[in-house]
Amino acid sequence: MKPATKMFSETGSWYKGNLHSHTTNSDGRLTPEQSAAYYREHGYSFLCFSEHDYYTDLRTKLDRDDFITLPGLEASTYLISSENLSDLLDPETQKRGYCDMTFKELMELRTKGVGVRVKKAHHIHGILGTRQMQKDAGTNVFTSDQLYPIRIYFDHWDGETAAQTLSDNLKKKGCFTTYNHPIWSRVDIDEVKDLQGIWAIECYNYDTVNECAEGEDTVFFDTMLRHGNEISCFASDDNHNGGTFGDSFGGFVMVKSEELDHESIVKNLLNGNYYSSSGAVITQWGIQNGEVYVDCEDAERVNFICGGCIGSSRTVMMENQIPLRHVSIPLTGQEEYVRIEVKNTLGQTAWTNPIVF
Repeated sequence: MKPATKMFSETGSWYKGNLHSHTTNSDGRLTPEQSAAYYREHGYSFLCFSEHDYYTDLRTKLDRDDFITLPGLEASTYLISSENLSDLLDPETQKRGYCDMTFKELMELRTKGVGVRVKKAHHIHGILGTRQMQKDAGTNVFTSDQLYPIRIYFDHWDGETAAQTLSDNLKKKGCFTTYNHPIWSRVDIDEVKDLQGIWAIECYNYDTVNECAEGEDTVFFDTMLRHGNEISCFASDDNHNGGTFGDSFGGFVMVKSEELDHESIVKNLLNGNYYSSSGAVITQWGIQNGEVYVDCEDAERVNFICGGCIGSSRTVMMENQIPLRHVSIPLTGQEEYVRIEVKNTLGQTAWTNPIVF
C-alpha cells in the first residue's frame, strides 16, 4: 500500500490553460493575437498554439506577466487510400508504401485522386519541453515557423510503429508529446496501447465532442493503463473558432505552480501537478489512512476508477440533493492503479491522473 500522499503541491497558485488550439497559422479563424486575447479575457493563464504540422514560438510577441504561450505543433501521419494511387505515385514511392508531404501537397493529392479517403490518422503534439530537454536536443531543437513533414502511408501501415516514430522524432527536437483524440482518428487500441514515452493522452477534446460526439477517450486511457502504460491525461479545446458550434472554453487543464513561466508550467505538467476539466473543480486528492480521497466543489458523483479485478471501481453519488465536497473509499491493496472523475451538478467533469501501485 502506498503511504499517505497529496497529489497536488500545497504551495503555489492554480493556472488555467488550453494545450490544443489552432489559429490562422493553420486552419483556425482567429489570429494568434486574437486567440491569446480571447483566452486571456476568459480567465486563462496559458495557451499552446498547436498548429497542424507547423511549429511556432510566439513568446516574445504575446507573453505578458499574466499570460504566456507554449510553443508547439500538432504533427500528423495519415493512412490513405485511393482508387487511382498507381496514377498518382511514382513506382519507387508505391514500392516503399509511404512518402513525406507538406499539407499543401496532401491537399493537392486529394484533389487529383479518385476516391481518396483518409482511413486513419495519428495526431501527436510536440510541446516545447524544459530547458534540459531543449539542451539535450542540441541543434535539433525546433525553431519558430518550421514546417514539419507529414508522413503519408498508402493502403496499409504498421500503426504502432507510425505513431512511435512520430513521437520519438518530436522528442528528439526538444518536445514532450501527447496523443490526441484517438476515437476521432479511427485508430485501433492495439496501435496505441503500448506506445512509449508519450506524456499524456487527450481524454477530452471539446471540439470533437461538439462536432461529432467523438471526443471522449477515457476507454483508450484506461486500456493503456491496464497494459502497464503509465500515461497521464489532459482535456483541451482543439478550438478552430469557425464552425457552426462553439469550441472554446470547454476543455482545459488546471496547473498548480509557483510561477507562471514556461519552465514552471511545463515541469508541473510533466510532474502531474495538475488536473483536467470541462468545468468541474478538484482542490486536492491523494491517499490517507489506507483510503483514496478527493476534495472537490459541488459534485453530483465521484467515480473511483481502478485497475485490477472486476469490481475494483466504485462510484459515490450525492444524497438528498447535498453536493459532494470530500469523498473517499478504502483501498483493498489489489488495485493496480486508481484515477478519479468528479462530475459536478452542471454535468461537467474533472479528471485526475492515475496513482499507479
